[in-house]
Amino acid sequence: MPRLKTLSLRTLLTSRDHVPLRTDDRIEHLLERFRVTFDAARVSKGTCQLQRGNLVLWVLGGTLQSVELTRSPWHEPSDLVDWCGFSMHDGDLLAWCTEHDITLALDREESGGQLWSTPSGALIAVQDGRLWNITLVL
Repeated sequence: MPRLKTLSLRTLLTSRDHVPLRTDDRIEHLLERFRVTFDAARVSKGTCQLQRGNLVLWVLGGTLQSVELTRSPWHEPSDLVDWCGFSMHDGDLLAWCTEHDITLALDREESGGQLWSTPSGALIAVQDGRLWNITLVL
């Protein structure tokens, strides 16, 4: 059965209103919306995650809390994400954002790490010049 929706990297970074995920999404809604198999794990009491490749959906108290794209070398780029030409494992996200006119603001910098915010409210974590992850709290 084909997926209903994918998540665009550009949309994730620029427009929270157009991200096809909502805070009232329950796990069953997410499974129905994407129509694919996820790896699932209970992280702590009341907190679990659904993961497909490097896309992690964090669920707290039964409803979706945040979306994370991790650069983990152990996970393939998720097929649920339209990467818009960006290479998650070896691309320069800050340069990619500049090329696509996505304005970033440096929120914090310390010990070789930087935290950037995007127009959608997503946070981009960079460590020693390399992308660490992208997180959007819904």
